[in-house]
Amino acid sequence: MADLQSPPSRSTTDLFGDPIDSHPLWFKQLSFLQQNFDPESYISDLRTFVPFDTLRSELQSHLSSLKHELVELINRDYADFVNLSTRLVDVDGAIVRMRAPLTEIREKILVFRGSVEGSLMALQSGLRQRAEASAAREVLELLLDTFHVVSKVEKLIKELPSVPC
Repeated sequence: MADLQSPPSRSTTDLFGDPIDSHPLWFKQLSFLQQNFDPESYISDLRTFVPFDTLRSELQSHLSSLKHELVELINRDYADFVNLSTRLVDVDGAIVRMRAPLTEIREKILVFRGSVEGSLMALQSGLRQRAEASAAREVLELLLDTFHVVSKVEKLIKELPSVPC
């Protein structure tokens, strides 16, 4: 493994319990982790009250500590890291082997989707015909009721004695 020069240990504290090599209060490490982090605005905001050389040295210090952490993580999980790279050797072959069943499933899904859409259209058509038949039946019932009323009125008119006008 490449042995990078490690930064001083952060476990050393001063009289007040603060780490000796800790970053100044204006240097917020968590701001780098925000999704909407904008480096230009971050630097321009800090340059209003922090000299450029100080800002650069703090950023370089933060970069070296991040590199050191990365090396520590890789060294800690080196066996897993190597195993991962050896398992990725035949990834292209695995992709080719998985492509055929996935294509077959996709075709089956498309056929099923087509049949479902056909059934849905048939159901919608049947519902539309049922609604039209129901509306026609209502009109027919109204016409029959009207016919019965008219026939009763005609009977009543025939039963009335003829009155001269």
